[in-house]
Amino acid sequence: MLSRKEANGLLEIIDASLRCTGEEDLKRLVKGLQNLVPYEFALCALTVPSCSSADPYRIVNVSYPVSWLEHYISEHFDRIDPVVKEHRLRVSLQYWQDSYEKHPEARRFIASASDYGLKTGYSYGLKTESGDGASLFSFGGRSMERSRRTCHILRRIVPHLHQALVRVVAPLDHLQEVTYGKLSPREKEVLLWIKEGKTTSEISSKLSISERTVKFHVRNTLRKVRASTRAQAVAVSLEKGLIDID
Repeated sequence: MLSRKEANGLLEIIDASLRCTGEEDLKRLVKGLQNLVPYEFALCALTVPSCSSADPYRIVNVSYPVSWLEHYISEHFDRIDPVVKEHRLRVSLQYWQDSYEKHPEARRFIASASDYGLKTGYSYGLKTESGDGASLFSFGGRSMERSRRTCHILRRIVPHLHQALVRVVAPLDHLQEVTYGKLSPREKEVLLWIKEGKTTSEISSKLSISERTVKFHVRNTLRKVRASTRAQAVAVSLEKGLIDID
């Protein structure tokens, strides 16, 4: 099913996954998989088993459109996302079209995802050893055909990516040596308005995004700078040079 070159490429990714120590390493691993799986967009998530955006979760966005993630959060699409619904029921490899057909009530979600180029794809994840979490890896694009070869590759590589994701994401709150993640342009914007004393509602109005999306960026920022409050996040970000004083 795989050529010798492709099989060697898969083994190289598996080997590299054992040395993965950070989000950027994980992103490079997933991007390397693009030589074997013809995807356009990829995302990794570690969640509680319910896989709901209302619960604690961590996302490593490899190449999903940020505008789609913001729209997804603001529209509460986790409640109707067919892939998420199926993942809550059983942890197995999904071809998106199969999950869509099982949930025709999600036409609005399907049409909206398609507008962002997420028309077809695969998702797969595994439960953590403790059973109190689950990973979900999604690979999508405008035209990903159903393929036994792709299924074969994902079934073999995702368990290794899962272990790398758990190592990278799950222990962050318990690390003795604190590392600080790079803030996205939107996270910086939100944080700068917080520095000016603006409320969630005021930031929502100024940036023309929903309050839920503002909270999404705040939560990610608190995690990245290892802060427990907004004021602390501003102080740490200024100290570490993640945002400018002026």
